[in-house]
Order: sequence, then C-alpha cells, then structure tokens
Amino acid sequence: MKGPWEKYADHVFDCAPGNEFWTDEADFVVIGTGPSGAAAARVLTEAGHDVIMIEEGRWVSAAEFNGRAYNIQKHCYRDMGTIAAMGKNVIPLIQGRCVGGGSVINAAIIWRLPQDVYDKWDRAHHIGEAVTWDELTLAFDTLERELNVKPVSPEAMGRNNALLKEGADKLNMESRVIPRNEKGCQGLAQCLTGCPIKAKQSMDLNYVPMALERGARLYSCCKAGHIDVVRGRARTVHADFRDPLTKKKRGRLAAHARRGIVVCASPVQTPVLLSRSGIGLGSGHLGRHFMAHPGAGLMGVYQDEVRVWEGATQGWDSEHYRKSDRVKFEALSIPPDLMAVRLPGVGAEFKQSLSDYARLGNVGCAIISEAEGRVLPLGAEAAVFYSITKNDVLHLKKGLRVLAEVMFAAGAEYVMPGVHGLPARLKKDELKKLDDAPLDPRCYTMIATHLFSTARMGTDPNESVVGTDFQVHDTRGVYVLDSSIFPTNIGVNPQHTIMGLAMAGATRIAAEASRA
Repeated sequence: MKGPWEKYADHVFDCAPGNEFWTDEADFVVIGTGPSGAAAARVLTEAGHDVIMIEEGRWVSAAEFNGRAYNIQKHCYRDMGTIAAMGKNVIPLIQGRCVGGGSVINAAIIWRLPQDVYDKWDRAHHIGEAVTWDELTLAFDTLERELNVKPVSPEAMGRNNALLKEGADKLNMESRVIPRNEKGCQGLAQCLTGCPIKAKQSMDLNYVPMALERGARLYSCCKAGHIDVVRGRARTVHADFRDPLTKKKRGRLAAHARRGIVVCASPVQTPVLLSRSGIGLGSGHLGRHFMAHPGAGLMGVYQDEVRVWEGATQGWDSEHYRKSDRVKFEALSIPPDLMAVRLPGVGAEFKQSLSDYARLGNVGCAIISEAEGRVLPLGAEAAVFYSITKNDVLHLKKGLRVLAEVMFAAGAEYVMPGVHGLPARLKKDELKKLDDAPLDPRCYTMIATHLFSTARMGTDPNESVVGTDFQVHDTRGVYVLDSSIFPTNIGVNPQHTIMGLAMAGATRIAAEASRA
C-alpha cells in the first residue's frame, strides 16, 4: 500500500538490507516519534544538526483508517491496547505505537500547563532552572501557530458535546469548547481510530516530515534495545528491526550519536530502556513515582437522538473541580464497537441498550490521582504496578455524581454509571445511590491514557533521575524529553506540555551542542 513515506523513500527504512546489520551515524539519535520525539527532531534539525529517528511502530497511512477500533488497535496501539497496570484493579494503559505515537490516536486536545502546577514543580524540584515560564509560554505560542490550534467549530461540535456544555452552563459550572490541533475537521468522531481525512495535526503529518525534509533519517518498525556507554558517555543505540505485529526480526541497527541520544519513549518504555542499559540507576528513583490520570465513563440516555458518531470526538471539557476534587471532565465519543462493550445487561436487556444507541451521550471523568506506582523491566517489555488510593475512588465518585447532574440538567432521562453494585440505570431522583457506591476500585471500569514521572527531573541526583539540563545525572549524552521527567501528574491533557517542554529542552540541547 502506498503511504506518506514514499515521498521520503531515501530517508525512511523499516528493515535492514538482507535482514542483516546496518549502521548509521548522526549528531543526535532520537528514540520515539510521538509528540516529544517529533518536537525534539523538529528543533534539532532546524538548528542544523543531523538527526536519526528510531520508532518501534510503523508509519500508518490515513487511507488505512476505517473507523473501526480493531483496525486501529492492530496498527497503532501498543500490543493492540492490551497492556495494563496491575494492582488492586487492572487498569488498561493506552499508548500509541506508530510513527506519530499517541498524537495519531488521541483527540487533539490542547491544554497549556496550568501555572499553579509549574509553580509547584519549581518550588519542589527547581524546574525553572530547566525552562522558565516565559520560555514555556513561547513554546506554546509556536506550537499553537504551527499546529493550527483553535476551538471546535460549531459545524463540527456535535450534539454530545453541545448537550454537556448546555448542562454545565445551567449548573454554573466553568467549562469550555476544546481548542484542538486540527485543520478542516468535519466532525467524523474518529479521532481515536485515526483521522481518515488528515484533519488532526498529528506528528506523522507535520513534525516528522519536517525533520525528514531537513535530512533526518527515520528507522521505523525498529525497537531500541540497548544504549552503549563508553567512559561515562552514551555513544550508540542498538535496535532490532521487527514487524510490530508478528515480532519477526528483520535485521539490526547500530545508530551512533556524535553529540547525544534523546530518549522519548514514554514513561513506561523510557525507564525500561535506561534500566536495561545501566543508565539512571544511581538514585534508585528510575521507574518509580509512576503517575497517571485513570478515568471512568458515564453514559446518559436522552429523549432525542444524540448521535455520538457525529461531531468532534472530544469538543467539551471542564477543569472546574481540578483543584478542589482532583477530577477533570471530558466529552467522549467512542466507536460503536467499543461503546457496545460498555452497555449493561445480557440478552433482552442488552438488546434494549443497543436500541437506545442513537440517544446515548457519553462523558469521561479523569482522576488526578495521588497514587504512585512503579515500572520494571520484564524481559524485553515492561511491567507496571499501580493501585489507586481510597481518596482517588472518593474523587471519582464525586466526579461521576457531578457529571450525572450535568447530563440531567441537559435533559437526560437516565444515566448508566457502569459501577458494580449499583443499578444499571439511575434516574434523577436516584442519584444518591452514586454517593453510596463502593470504595473498592475493582467496582469501576477504568483506563489510563496520561502517564508521567518515572524518570523525574530535579537538581538533586539522589532524588531524581534527570537534571535540569535534561540530561540523565549519571550518564553524559543521554537526554530525556518525554513526560517521564514530569515531577507529578498535571491534571490536564498532557500533549501540549510534553511538546512544549520537548521543544524548550531540545532548543537548549542544540545550543549547547553548537557551543561545544
């Protein structure tokens, strides 16, 4: 199948010639092409540096996106969406594994890092020594200009988003129409299954091609396995070309870095790669402090059709209770095959739920969890251990109660909480039952999409993994620019903050390399 890579055929490789050993050399080797890796490659190549990009997944063409969950999970989700954090309950972790990473499968939501979070990081971890608030603001300005960030248009809004905005307004709850990085959105509600019309400005459409046009090389279907360190300085990334689905090996790559290796593999894969390479182990904090925004959904049935398959996947959200109750709300349209899995009942009851599909609305509650977990190597992969706390469950219950009130204010006939131990459907006069919902986290169906903090940044080598120069404390030439370095979770969607920090960090790295 033809794809976007054809334009860059001389710079994109997904296997070694003859399944043999291949070598390449550049100023910088960037591991990962998601929001952080693509932003880093864009900045480094713009500064005149030669760059190699290594990506475990393949470059998936928009022509392959058919709106079906199974199709996108097969081609763009890590392990087809089956990885999970193990603890008191099992929480699936949604990660992209393709050129463009998570930007290909997320809903393009843009939130600037709240300044109160930045101030907290600066007080406790001296983040201001890495990037000032003004520098971060400048990066946000650049991203919003280059990625065409703007609020969802009325034409693309869709009724699911509009109803939630209406309900929030009636309750005097602060909320907003979401700004997103998109051009020409038609409200197809297919963000999570890949945008078939290339409206979402994911990294495979902009910053990766931008780096290739400046001479970078991309090795896709190529998994970084080990970083060689010589006399305290990182020199080479050893990687295997493998088919992402079959795992069949298609050769090896040794990518030599003259100036540095930039790791942007995610808070799950980054600590595993560093640990396997004997890097970042000195403080004992590598892989610790894993944090996330686990969340649960709430469905409501309205008198008239909502048609969640029309409109922006996520066009409404609210941080009204972010500080007071550690929750954030987001409208969410999900594909029919995933929506059906969450409907209650079996047999005739399930059939009745399906018959109401056109009248269903859906919304999610994300917890700004206080829990911390751990990521450990498990062979060539990773094991994540994480359990939410009692307070997290209390906050989730409060959030679901508020969202139910929003839906009823917008005219819902009843809501479906999806909580074990509660009735499958609740009417407005039964909302107190949500207050009495169990505290056992196993009673809630959750996922986590925003992951943080397994190689956190700080000035003290005994309390952090990465310094405020974005370099691992104990190894020269290894930089980390993904959300692994966040000292805490941030309470809002992280792509914009990830990219802003990556751009600021890469700008600093490029300047220092030019002076050397």
